[in-house]
Amino acid sequence: MNYFIGLMVIIIMYAWLNEACTLNQIEVFNNLPPGKILKVHCRSKNPDADLRVVELKNATVPRRFFFEEGIVYYKRREIFCLLTYQDTFENYQDIRVYRAAARYRCGQLRRWIAKKDGLYSTRSNNTPPGFVLPWLVRLPNKS
Repeated sequence: MNYFIGLMVIIIMYAWLNEACTLNQIEVFNNLPPGKILKVHCRSKNPDADLRVVELKNATVPRRFFFEEGIVYYKRREIFCLLTYQDTFENYQDIRVYRAAARYRCGQLRRWIAKKDGLYSTRSNNTPPGFVLPWLVRLPNKS
């Protein structure tokens, strides 16, 4: 009987220790040439949420979005961001910055860096960012 009680205590302690989960994080950096403003508009599906438009002017200060991964109505959470900046023309890219896994995860990092030639990304502090996508160009309307 003492072994059973000891086993139950271990199981309960293990369950309580696993409850503490660090929030997942998306970081967006502006490494565009000086004076270029990067506009970031992020939105989420499942649950439907709009994370508002922010403007990044300083390359050393990232914009961080913290969130908890959750499965709502058996659908995986996805977060999309529209990144735009004005050069001669408007450069933009609408990307999926995060997609939840089939099982619950904690402390995930998605780092996105906007540079003149395109977007770079990494999932770790230990690995350098790699090139992901070039910018799409929206030509001005001719009236």
